[in-house]
Amino acid sequence: MSDMKRAQIIILLVICLGETMFAQLDSTKTMPYKVRAEIREVKNRILECNVRNHTVLVDQPRAFGADDTAPTPPEMLAVAYGSCIASSIQFLASQRKLEVSDISVIVEGSVDFARAMGMNDKTRAGFPSLHARISFKAPMSNREKQELVEDVLRVGAVIDNVRNNTSIDYEIVD
Repeated sequence: MSDMKRAQIIILLVICLGETMFAQLDSTKTMPYKVRAEIREVKNRILECNVRNHTVLVDQPRAFGADDTAPTPPEMLAVAYGSCIASSIQFLASQRKLEVSDISVIVEGSVDFARAMGMNDKTRAGFPSLHARISFKAPMSNREKQELVEDVLRVGAVIDNVRNNTSIDYEIVD
């Protein structure tokens, strides 16, 4: 069995188990999913990010003095946002027993590095906006697709973090 097929089966099992769990949940209860990401500098500007048993590298472009071996943090945010849209479509479609296939999400936005370069503190340091182009095949009207996407935008975790303020605190440890 190929790794891709094995991953698809595992995802399907997780979705099925999730459906059973969600069906039993009271809407006033929560179902926390604890996330822990560990990030450390590897060399030059390359960062190694570990979450569960996965490793992702983050880097910067050569123009910023880096090696350009991996996506930048803003690019990773765009990836997280787009993949949250796609996986939330998959999840809701499975939950609702909808036939959805060929999901594609393209996320675009621009970051102005003027603030990081100390040139302008009036612009945002991050994306002022993100635009997602969402495509999928389903035996649904355009209105039904629109309603599904609106539901996706309400329930996706990363989508929620991008669309709404998230309280962030920190501590410096030695």
